[in-house]
Amino acid sequence: MAEKKKYTWLLNLGLLGFTGLLSLFETSNGEENSFKYIDAKNKYSFSVGTLVENSTQTGFEKLKSENKENIFLTLKIFADKQYDLNQNIYKAEGNVKAIINGGILRSDLLIYEKSTGTLSAEGNIRFIKGGQYFRGKEFKFNLFKKEGIIKDVYGILDVKNVLNDLKIDISSNKIYPQNNSKINTYDDGIEFSFGNIKLQENKITRSNKSIGSINNWRFKSNSITVEENGWKSTRIIFTNDPFDPHQISFEGIDVIAEEEENGNLLITSSKTNVILENRTKIYLGKRIFGGKKKNKNKLELIYDGKDRDGLVLIRRSNTIDINNHIELQVQPQFLINRAILDKTNSYKNSQNKNINFSDLFGLNFKLKASNDNWSFDSLNDLSTFNTSRFFSGVRHSSTFRRYFRIPILEDSSFNIFTTYRSRAWNGTVGETEIKSALGGFVEKTQYFTTGKVKNNLNIRIGAAKYEAEKFENSNIISLWRSSIFTSLDSEYPIWKGNQKDIYKNVLTPLSSSLINPELVFRTKINSAYFNYINSSDQGFLKLSLGPEIRLGILERNFLDYTKLSVMPGIKIKFGNSPFKFDNAIDLKTLNISFMQQIYGPLIFDVISNLNIDNGSKNYGEYYDTKLGLLWHKRSYECGIYYHPNNDAGGLYFRINGFKFGNSVNAVF
Repeated sequence: MAEKKKYTWLLNLGLLGFTGLLSLFETSNGEENSFKYIDAKNKYSFSVGTLVENSTQTGFEKLKSENKENIFLTLKIFADKQYDLNQNIYKAEGNVKAIINGGILRSDLLIYEKSTGTLSAEGNIRFIKGGQYFRGKEFKFNLFKKEGIIKDVYGILDVKNVLNDLKIDISSNKIYPQNNSKINTYDDGIEFSFGNIKLQENKITRSNKSIGSINNWRFKSNSITVEENGWKSTRIIFTNDPFDPHQISFEGIDVIAEEEENGNLLITSSKTNVILENRTKIYLGKRIFGGKKKNKNKLELIYDGKDRDGLVLIRRSNTIDINNHIELQVQPQFLINRAILDKTNSYKNSQNKNINFSDLFGLNFKLKASNDNWSFDSLNDLSTFNTSRFFSGVRHSSTFRRYFRIPILEDSSFNIFTTYRSRAWNGTVGETEIKSALGGFVEKTQYFTTGKVKNNLNIRIGAAKYEAEKFENSNIISLWRSSIFTSLDSEYPIWKGNQKDIYKNVLTPLSSSLINPELVFRTKINSAYFNYINSSDQGFLKLSLGPEIRLGILERNFLDYTKLSVMPGIKIKFGNSPFKFDNAIDLKTLNISFMQQIYGPLIFDVISNLNIDNGSKNYGEYYDTKLGLLWHKRSYECGIYYHPNNDAGGLYFRINGFKFGNSVNAVF
């Protein structure tokens, strides 16, 4: 919900910018009135200059102090009728249109009372500038007291451009162009996960645009009270969904936004709820965002049955930036299951299952440094603070990558890596462990097309010293290995569905983007040669090929999406590796991937590999199996995955963000 508060903060800036623009009115007569040139040094009996001199804390005053010379402002008002009553009350009524520095304000009635400094508008109030749009039933604002109220507010907020759209533009009086596109496109998003699986891209939309934020929101509130340093409301609702009925929304209760002395905003929502399908409400509690009191840490639960005996409570902190080139993430952990069991089963080489207080805590920290031509990543994971178990409870991996150009390979990268107690999976052999490794390699990756064929080429050449389990048993051996590895993945389109109604079907209730029914033929070619310092070597060539078909576009509720991929593979090899983690096994395989809509948003997902080599002792065994059950909607999706071969699983929840077209209705 911290992200939601971020948008609330920007909405606050938007409303303050809106009221700042409205503070530029003066009494005027006739069909059109324009404020021309204002000399900041002079005072006026009644003009914009007077209002500015009387409002020392307004955003316009700050702008004036920063621009000591001349300020150019433009206001044009059109209306069926305009009145100037005793030079005290200015009134415009009937199709009122006010153009304020490129923004357009419309209403049925507009009144400014000079003696009280009260500006009010009534009847079908609308304000638009750039990507920002607000509408309401009634608006009142006292320019002297700097407080007011907006009733029955609806709006569209473009977070990325809100500051530019609503600032007072001193250099231009042009009307900013609006988005004339009618298409709403999947653009960004937020995701949350629980468990020990890595989230992949959405297999249906073939993309994952989650960047930790959502730019476009619709919002509504019965009443927003605007004050000098912020605003407050008893209830505000936001939705990321461009269509109605909206599928997900966020409700803030007793929301207060205040400006602190240091210029930061502190926003507090006493209660925050997530509302699904306008029915199911999930309580999130009190939320604070902004200022020094901002809560930057979040408590979460994960499950790690391998290293931490089960359920773990983690404290996830925000990324610490150092000199804009170094990022540090620190994650303290409390091992719940280990505390309940009062013993541990995570250290197989230890006969002692008893624990002490230091075994109840763990730590995960990531370090990332980067420049224009290089990057460094380090992942360190500690499952116990017990010093007697330190080397059995720590996992580490680091990579230094330098980008450069060399003959033949051209744009490539040079990589130096280290690892300690790294997990590895090798087909039907299952999980094995690389105790340590140190080495380097040159890598080249290139995407290219040949006619209609899409290709992805990867070449890797390097050498490293590995300390890992032997192939025949669990004994640890240490050897240098030099290697050459290449892979080429290709995709050839055979058939695609009718594209005539492509824009009509971009967004459906069950999908965030267009789904193209298609039939493609895929091939994967992998080859490698490994040479070990003990004079042994190993080489192989593997070819996998097969069709993938996608049918349906998720418009109907029953069996309107099916994806099936079947890829048999054959591997030709010579020699053997002394290690378990890289020995070429499973010489004949069958890869199956299947997704099927069951009913409505409920989708079943499975991927697995089968050993079909009748000469292998592992003939008929499945490996690298992933099972998933998804709830797939336009504006959000969630799912549960389980990987039975490595005892992994997890839950995820993803909120999709959209770039709104001009067909979006603010009222919802």
